[in-house]
Amino acid sequence: MSDMTHGGESAEPIRVLDLFAGCGGLTEGFHQFRAVPGGPPVFRAVGAVEWDPAAAATYAMNFGAGSPRVVGGATPKVYRRDIAGWDPTEELGDIDVVVGGPPCQGFSALNRKKIRAERNTLWQEFIRVVEIVQPKVFVIENVDRFVRSPEFADLQARMGRGELSDYRLASPTGTYREHIDPDLARRYLLNSADYGARQARRRAIVVGVRSCGSAGAVDFRYPEPTHTRSRGGFDLGSGPRQPWRTVDEVFGGTGHRTPTATELDGGQELSDLASEILGRDLRAFRTQELHITRRPEPVSRARYRAIPSGGNRKDLRGRFRCTFEDGADEVIVEKLGEFRDADGALLVDGEYCVVENGSPSSRRLSISVNDVDVALHAPSGRHRAEGFRVEVKDDGNLRRAGLEYLSTAVWDGHDTGSGDVMGRLRLGSPSVTIRTEFFKPEKGRYLHPTEDRPITHYEAAVLQGFPEDYLWCGSKTEIAKQIGNAVPIALGIKVAESIHSYLSGAGSGGIVSSA
Repeated sequence: MSDMTHGGESAEPIRVLDLFAGCGGLTEGFHQFRAVPGGPPVFRAVGAVEWDPAAAATYAMNFGAGSPRVVGGATPKVYRRDIAGWDPTEELGDIDVVVGGPPCQGFSALNRKKIRAERNTLWQEFIRVVEIVQPKVFVIENVDRFVRSPEFADLQARMGRGELSDYRLASPTGTYREHIDPDLARRYLLNSADYGARQARRRAIVVGVRSCGSAGAVDFRYPEPTHTRSRGGFDLGSGPRQPWRTVDEVFGGTGHRTPTATELDGGQELSDLASEILGRDLRAFRTQELHITRRPEPVSRARYRAIPSGGNRKDLRGRFRCTFEDGADEVIVEKLGEFRDADGALLVDGEYCVVENGSPSSRRLSISVNDVDVALHAPSGRHRAEGFRVEVKDDGNLRRAGLEYLSTAVWDGHDTGSGDVMGRLRLGSPSVTIRTEFFKPEKGRYLHPTEDRPITHYEAAVLQGFPEDYLWCGSKTEIAKQIGNAVPIALGIKVAESIHSYLSGAGSGGIVSSA
């Protein structure tokens, strides 16, 4: 295994195996870490296992043989296959660190029906590989509910027994959390925003270390937060902290680049390895080429316009899209007073104000129903809008128009539940968790902070911390899935830093030389 010196310099890079590697978010974080500013990489990926062809091709384009992003040095072996039954001893040699995020559908709060929960058993494959290669450190990254699952309890029980007899789970105890949170399980949860990401994304980070003499899990220290929600940095024992990074940096940089294309264009040829893995005649696209938009239906565009800065679906209550038959520009209007009766039916007749930039204006309209619009009442694509033919009294003029309700009966009837649906990202704050369907505002707070559109693939990738030259393979949907499933790069860097400190002997019990 890699020789380490006490001062943190290594004769050889620390060898990393990435399981369930996805597009390579964790590997990218480890590769970006530097022990000394401007110094060489400390970690080197020697192998990666990923079942999904598009994600594996993306990994190969960025780290594999023939990658334009790799300058000199050996490249990892990329295995596009199911991990079950895979023999890690074939070609990889000694492994210092095993990292990975086993599929988390069954652990996720979004999977209340336990769809595909049988995939939780794949975490056992992760442990099987650890038992075989016996790394100095292993890292399991997962959703926050993992640390409260039976699987995690089983993992804890297996430490120090059988093939894991030399392993202990590193305890987050000893970080600032022990002073404010008595719940041990919660201490495994790291908020990416606390470590420099522009995203408030909580992930479970579970670290296991192999004991060597007096070395043990107590010597491993979880990364100390570098940022805080507070506007002013403060000291909780590890030095002053900076304020959380915000989405402003991202959208300030794309404000002059309004997306117009709906399809990926340009790109570059795949490497031989990526082409073999993907098995399709596609191209690879840099992050900066992912600034693409959608073609939303008119009612969706009206919903975007009706939501103010920092708002969400609740701001659509009582608001309608008003389309004049005389061809004038449509307007968003808001019913003044009650908009539903005791039975839940819409009360359309009455006084309205015109909504501008998501907020009520002083312009008033009087509206009365002529007839229910059957066409608008029927399903329209993915949307069901309640519609009416109306007469609009506007500054003394009587005009005919169509009126479409922008909220829904379900949204109107629920004050609880997620307030992020159809929400705008908030300026001055980190983003919410970037999930795999970030391009659908009905899935979360994924509207642009000021423009009337969802965020683009480019913006989502940058919020995750991917560099501009990162290369992506697959369809638009496949690339979105890769972006949403990735570990924020900033969090990966800090985890790598803690592992390097441990292995280099910066702590009293770190491993200082090869076994």
